[in-house]
Amino acid sequence: MSKKSDSNSLNSVELQADEALMQAAVVVDHLQQHPDFFLQYPQLLAELRLPHQQKGSISLVERQLELQREKIHALEEEITRLMGIARHNEVIFRALNQLHVDLMQCQDADDLQQHLATFCQAMPGVHACRLFTFLDEDTKPGFQDFELLLSRRLNHRQLYLGRLNQEEQKLLFPATIHSVALQLIKVQDKPLALLAFGSEQDDHFQPEMDNLFLDHLAELVVRVLCPAHHAA
Repeated sequence: MSKKSDSNSLNSVELQADEALMQAAVVVDHLQQHPDFFLQYPQLLAELRLPHQQKGSISLVERQLELQREKIHALEEEITRLMGIARHNEVIFRALNQLHVDLMQCQDADDLQQHLATFCQAMPGVHACRLFTFLDEDTKPGFQDFELLLSRRLNHRQLYLGRLNQEEQKLLFPATIHSVALQLIKVQDKPLALLAFGSEQDDHFQPEMDNLFLDHLAELVVRVLCPAHHAA
């Protein structure tokens, strides 16, 4: 008799739970179909209470206002972020325009290096720039000095964004530089130059960054170092 009584009690509890769920579903469905329900019964808004982790029980109106404030705050943060990106892009645009003007007056690789250094100073988060040319086989360091680094980091690509180990770092920048952008520039599949930018920030140059900007810089370097090839 005891087991049967327990079973009946359990079934009764389950039926009550199912009934409660069905009633809740009916209420949800009704409110979804009648979004103006609380306009017809405004007194219910003041009576409804919602659990809140910090404030205990609060009214539905208070919760709605809190959600609206959170949405507004999130939108304000997104607008601030987008404005920051716009200002950052404007700085890059102006610096790149000036570099175009400067490169029109370049005569050789030394002039190019100087203008790139000036360009680097105007770029947010960029603290160093090096240009290694491979036009003269007697130039030191030459391409062979970078072969191990380039084969390891570029892996048959022409661009690397990220960090270097201590040994690789010594070839390019002082220890204060923590992330780099390396662009191997080729002409007719032959190495022409290595353009390297460095940042003191660990995450300034990252693999997921867009490479359109660096590709454009590579074209400008080719214009100066190999004008005959570009004209062809």
